[in-house]
Amino acid sequence: MPTCRHCASTYPREQFIHGNGPKTQVCVRCGLDLGLISKEDALNMYNGDLANARFGIVARRYSILLYIPILWTLWVMFLSNVDPWGTYFLILILLLTALGPVWFIYRSGKFSGDMARLTPQYERPKGH
Repeated sequence: MPTCRHCASTYPREQFIHGNGPKTQVCVRCGLDLGLISKEDALNMYNGDLANARFGIVARRYSILLYIPILWTLWVMFLSNVDPWGTYFLILILLLTALGPVWFIYRSGKFSGDMARLTPQYERPKGH
């Protein structure tokens, strides 16, 4: 993958400005900051609403990996000695722990589709 000559970050080819001279090997973000392109020319940049929507999708996908340890901690600290609710909660946590990875893998297609839907279209110019 190419590297931006201003910020030295590595991005896929879609994140670079096309052109010669001062625009050569410059990422879109540096191009906007340096005034090499206008915001309308940077269609592959994400606006705030799109970034928030993408973040929400990622948060929903990985939230199960956060909830399971929190539920186990709650059970160990508070509910392990409470009869019969401690046992019911333990059974529920065991089911969630067993089905969590299956659900995570099962929903990966929807996650990929939602992320693709929220990714701006990019047309690569000839020669790139």
